[in-house]
Amino acid sequence: MNKGLIYFLLSMSCIGLILPLGGELMTKFPVWLFNFMTVGIAVLILVPFATIYEKTKWTKLGKKVYIAMFLQAFLTCTLYNVFLLYGLTYANAIAAGIITSITPAVVFILALFLLRERLNIRKVFAIVLAIIAVLIMNIAGVEVEGGSSSLGIMFMLLAVISMSLFFIYAKKLAVELKPITMSAILCFFGFIQLAPMGIYEFTSYDLSIVTINNWFGVVFYGVCGWALAYVFTYAGLQRINASTAGMATSVIPIVATIVAVAFYGAAIRIVDVIALILVIVCIYIAEIQGNKDVPSPEITQDNGVF
Repeated sequence: MNKGLIYFLLSMSCIGLILPLGGELMTKFPVWLFNFMTVGIAVLILVPFATIYEKTKWTKLGKKVYIAMFLQAFLTCTLYNVFLLYGLTYANAIAAGIITSITPAVVFILALFLLRERLNIRKVFAIVLAIIAVLIMNIAGVEVEGGSSSLGIMFMLLAVISMSLFFIYAKKLAVELKPITMSAILCFFGFIQLAPMGIYEFTSYDLSIVTINNWFGVVFYGVCGWALAYVFTYAGLQRINASTAGMATSVIPIVATIVAVAFYGAAIRIVDVIALILVIVCIYIAEIQGNKDVPSPEITQDNGVF
């Protein structure tokens, strides 16, 4: 299998792994503070690793490299995560499932027009299967508890667009750096961007309601949902097309469901098994054409970002 696709599937699996945990922790922490703390943990891990393991010379990377990474951090660390958490607050499960299920299609369309990625029938079929799989999982058997406000639907749409643009510009503004270094810069800029609201929420937050298990959960979320997820993301994006990356996001709800069943007592449904089979099929189809994926032109500290 294409090594890039393996890395990216690991990244999406990390995100799916921490989603049930994130939902539980959001009952304890406000949105901005939670993101601020967890991405801060990732920074504490990634910066030393990049400095020691990848021997990164931070002062020699160049201004244009930092600008590219700042934009990527704004799209995913700030916009995507904040829109997603607020969207889940105001939208019911069916609306959220339908809207997030269109991520592969949005990435594919953007890649077609912004990156000029070539259209082929296998890739289209794989993306359609991925969307169907996630729609089946999110819609079938779900009972509506209240309606979705237009505000919630708007937040979910903005989350999808933000994540899709991140995949596009992570390719378009590619930098010639190793994955840990890129992840460290991304999380650092995310930490800076989240700091004003995160600190503001912290000043009025009662820490006494947080248990030791909650703190362990926050650390695990930072390690798995930020550090590992983005290291694998950048390791994968260097080797696959943006549209293939978008298709791979369908793994997130599959892994999240497995974790919910294994650790949170959720019941497995027939539709979940069907969705899993469809995801495996679409990944196989993507792998057939994956060998034709060509890394995008890289941007170094001496080249233009745009």
